[in-house]
Amino acid sequence: MRKPFSYSPAPLVLALFSGLSLAQSAAPSEAPLAEHIATVVEAQPLKRVDPQYPVSSARKSQEGWVKVSFVINKDGEVEDPVVQDSSGLKAFEKATLRAVKRWQYSPAMQDGEAIQQCRNMVQIDFRLAGSSGVTRKFMRRYKDVAEAITNKDLPLAAELIAEMRDDQLWNHTESAYFWLADSYYAKATDDTERELKSVRRALAVDTEAVRASTKQYLLEREFVLSINESEYNEAMKAYDKLEKIADEKPEQLAQLAPYAEKVKELVKGNEPMIRKASIDEEGRVFHQLSRNAFALDIAEGDLDEVQIRCDNKLSRYTAVSKSQWHIPSSWGQCSVYVSGSPGAQFEVVEVGDYIGEI
Repeated sequence: MRKPFSYSPAPLVLALFSGLSLAQSAAPSEAPLAEHIATVVEAQPLKRVDPQYPVSSARKSQEGWVKVSFVINKDGEVEDPVVQDSSGLKAFEKATLRAVKRWQYSPAMQDGEAIQQCRNMVQIDFRLAGSSGVTRKFMRRYKDVAEAITNKDLPLAAELIAEMRDDQLWNHTESAYFWLADSYYAKATDDTERELKSVRRALAVDTEAVRASTKQYLLEREFVLSINESEYNEAMKAYDKLEKIADEKPEQLAQLAPYAEKVKELVKGNEPMIRKASIDEEGRVFHQLSRNAFALDIAEGDLDEVQIRCDNKLSRYTAVSKSQWHIPSSWGQCSVYVSGSPGAQFEVVEVGDYIGEI
């Protein structure tokens, strides 16, 4: 495989933090006494039905993965499963949703009473025995895409990528390298939203066939792009993973370290945090909150619903521009799921106090 294109992360992130100081705040001289809030026991799986492998996909030697978010109600039943992302094959998404709906848990408990557990996410991998590596046909196509991008023949690269995506005849390794190639194309066309999605899909595949240096490159891109998209929690998750594997290029991690500290400073500060978002082709956007209040500012298109999925609470609202939602501390850590018309554009404006996990 060709080596990933080189890049310099610093210029991309520098502008976002030009107004912040690198100096750390002084620690308080006296720590406050801790108070007991609640004792929570998380839901535990009792029955997990394996999804049926789609027959048509098995015949085509297709593999894939699906990330699904769901709620566990007070009876331990699964409610409101939503596909958060996938390798791109609808058959796997449908099989996953059918299976997850049949799962059973012992309910989460808070101070002896059953509660909802609303922030659950799992990834289901569909694998076939003996399927690994890439085919000669795929290798040839991948090299053709890389060559077209290198030669700046972007129309040809777009055509080749579209052909590969339409075929969808790939295993896990081919899936990882397809999304890697798509991220290269998105980077060449300055489509940062597409690049970030493709980078994350390439990283979702757990295969040793993808070199460590390639994984490090992808995590570095996810860190930089997540910051530029104001997805600070996701940026820090990527950085945490980088710290564990950045053996080949420790100097690159050292270059990113000051920006990781600035992200923490920003998230835990008092200034509003604004993420510009657009509804994807599936009609959805996910956003993990770091503050206890937020608002939506709709710029274009229609939004349908806002779901606030917290550790122990699920709330649904109509998506009204300029409305502000305040989240009680008892709800725990929260994520927001916004549905609407594909292409609708809006801003998520976070204010209030820090409640995140960074």
